[in-house]
Amino acid sequence: MTTTAALTILLTNSSSQNLTLKSCKVIGSSSASTLKLPETLTRGTYGGLGLPSSETPYIAEWVYTPNDGNTLLSFTTSLNGPTGLTIIPAETGHDARFWQLGEGPDLTNEGWIVRYYYAAKP
Repeated sequence: MTTTAALTILLTNSSSQNLTLKSCKVIGSSSASTLKLPETLTRGTYGGLGLPSSETPYIAEWVYTPNDGNTLLSFTTSLNGPTGLTIIPAETGHDARFWQLGEGPDLTNEGWIVRYYYAAKP
């Protein structure tokens, strides 16, 4: 059996608007059932987050909102094996057009390091 890579997460909010965590879950991991993310993202970068390697493929999903749930900013990250990574960002809701999400993945010997970006459009 091939081990699925660890995921190290960096969250960057480049907006002056705070983001509030709406939901967060891990699906399928043999080594972790939860993912601890900050309840509030102010402007800046947050590190020290992530999931250990797993004997099974897994998915990490989380949603932040800038406005009490009227707009949802989500990332779904699927990992499979030592190098398999798929990231799906989504902006939905009332003010979704004012937000842009992005990601910057980097594969290292310890697993994936991914910087997830939240930016307000000018």
